[in-house]
Amino acid sequence: MAVAPLELACESCGAKLVVQATQRTARCPYCDSPSVIDRPVTPDRPDPVFAIGFVIDGNRARELLRAHLRNRRWAPQALRRATAERVEGIYLPVYLYSAVADSRYQASIGENYTTTEFDAKRKKTRRVTKTEFRTLEGRHRCYVDDLVVTASEGIPNNELEAIEPFDLGGLRPFTPATISGWTSEEPSRTRDECLGLARQESRADVEGRLHVFMPGDSHNSLRCSTDLTDEAIDLTLVPVWVCAVRWKSDKEPVRLLVNGQTGNVAGGIPVSWAKVATVIAAGLTLIGIGIILGALL
Repeated sequence: MAVAPLELACESCGAKLVVQATQRTARCPYCDSPSVIDRPVTPDRPDPVFAIGFVIDGNRARELLRAHLRNRRWAPQALRRATAERVEGIYLPVYLYSAVADSRYQASIGENYTTTEFDAKRKKTRRVTKTEFRTLEGRHRCYVDDLVVTASEGIPNNELEAIEPFDLGGLRPFTPATISGWTSEEPSRTRDECLGLARQESRADVEGRLHVFMPGDSHNSLRCSTDLTDEAIDLTLVPVWVCAVRWKSDKEPVRLLVNGQTGNVAGGIPVSWAKVATVIAAGLTLIGIGIILGALL
């Protein structure tokens, strides 16, 4: 989905700006005026329908990031002491998906019952719980509502899920004024790709609901087939603070995300295996001392 850079004239000073295809906003380096790019609409680059505004400001995002790093007790010490210097607020493109899910299922349902058995070894009776299984088939219908999938190649879905949920009560119709002065990314995943991901997540969500829905004391061998109808998928911009923490010259920076609405923080923080080994060694030493003392006493 290659799109050429766009040449834009700054509305304040007239300077010519070159804006990359992945950007929806730009800031003039000469007069610091923000601009929102009006790009041609395509099926894979539609105009956003909704947006959620930033609630967490940059200073609060830095505080949350510092606290998050300090609390990662198994992280390398240099990383825990690192500072979140460059934190950037980005309006991230996502697709908001909803559908009606109609499922056919089959499962083996277990019902517990108790019976009395004679224990020949102990020469007495005992109460034993057993399970009787029966096959159950049926249909289940539900609504998959407000599922969020990333439309950005830069932020994969698992990273976005780690800072969810967003409070969708904060959704507002998109206007260019919402993102003026902010960095806003264009979708880099196609609509069809995002739709496929949303359907996959929806079917997994429905299967999870079916596990809860099953009657009886236990169940196994659940199989289901789900059709999704009345689908709606809308491009939405959500607020995210992004920070790449550089903590060691020979290591890749650690990327952390802050939900710009709720303040949830997440990121792939590495584990210091030296710390883990030290704790295990200390634990084994204490166990050894306890064994020796027990023998002496």
